[in-house]
Amino acid sequence: MLKSLLPSCALVLLLSSCGDGKPGAFDKAGYHVDGKVVWYLQSWTSSPFQVAGADVATFEHPLPKGESSYAKDKNHVYLSGRALKDVDPATFEILDGRYSRDAKYVHRGEERICDDPANFEVLSGNFVKNSKAVYRLYPQVEVQTTDVANFRLLSDADYYSYFADSQYVYVNGNTVEGAMPASFKVIKGGFGKDEKQPFYFDKPMPDGTLLDSFEVLDSPYARDAKRVYFMGKIVEGADPVTFEVTDAKFQRGKDAKNRYEQEKSVPASAGNP
Repeated sequence: MLKSLLPSCALVLLLSSCGDGKPGAFDKAGYHVDGKVVWYLQSWTSSPFQVAGADVATFEHPLPKGESSYAKDKNHVYLSGRALKDVDPATFEILDGRYSRDAKYVHRGEERICDDPANFEVLSGNFVKNSKAVYRLYPQVEVQTTDVANFRLLSDADYYSYFADSQYVYVNGNTVEGAMPASFKVIKGGFGKDEKQPFYFDKPMPDGTLLDSFEVLDSPYARDAKRVYFMGKIVEGADPVTFEVTDAKFQRGKDAKNRYEQEKSVPASAGNP
């Protein structure tokens, strides 16, 4: 008899209060209105918590594009069960899963990015803009340039985002030293060039690099008529005529006489015979 009652007792315990005022179970993550209280459940493996200050009478969820994370009432906007500071619920709008705005500001999650929300635009994963400036988001939000009219995407491939304005070229938010935006072209794999010189990432290639014969191999190797380069550094002693990349993944190469790993000469091995 006692054994047969155990499953029923367990179910009652699960669905009833746990003694601290919290409900025992919800059928899905998100917001749950229970009488005069709003609860939020992050996931089925977590415990629900009360949404502090929520007004049940005006509480709205889910919001358009908000899935289970966003909600609002007459006083606040909520993200994952917590009120967002200084966000106006009357004008709040979710732009996509990452960005939202009200009449005054654009936010990414809890973080305020910029004002001028009417002119907000996402340029790439790391850049957004409004009518006043272009902003870099990582590692923290900061103004990249105020030359909004001339800011343009050059390339967004191979983990490198290249942009330019009327004065500078940028790669992943870093200014490419000495690059001329009017003539700059992205080659591939972090290499680029303008009418005067080639570059690797945000630095010019070493002095003496020959632009006319510069060639990018399997990145990050490159060569010209005189030398071989690895990530913008000279591979000392390497013969550009006979050099070839033997393993791009492990950054290995060889020429007629030697074997190389990155920019260093190494003995021949099974992986680089």
